[in-house]
Amino acid sequence: MFESQFCKIDYIADKNAVLCHWKKYCTHNDYRTPLQHGLVLVNKNNAITWITDTTNGFESHEEDMQWLAAEFSPKAINSTCENIIFIIKDNSPLKDEIAIQSQLLEQFFNVKSVENFEDI
Repeated sequence: MFESQFCKIDYIADKNAVLCHWKKYCTHNDYRTPLQHGLVLVNKNNAITWITDTTNGFESHEEDMQWLAAEFSPKAINSTCENIIFIIKDNSPLKDEIAIQSQLLEQFFNVKSVENFEDI
């Protein structure tokens, strides 16, 4: 588990998943460190699902998006993760950003969006 004022990362055993729950806007190390901890949990537990809760989410900073594509995503692709799930409300201002991310991720993972954790 990892928790900061910006994000909480936890392993959910009954779903064999890592849950990334964003709390508020952050950039650079405050954005990247939780994701790195999440990837450690994926590999430690052979988790097959990554869940990102965007309920309190925010548009990502351009440099962090580049880091995500260049550094984080290749490591995730080479992990045990098979599924990416976004928790996102239908009226979320992040819909377009998540749609673009989903299209890119669908090349490597099963990707879906749900409105609530209970829908997983």
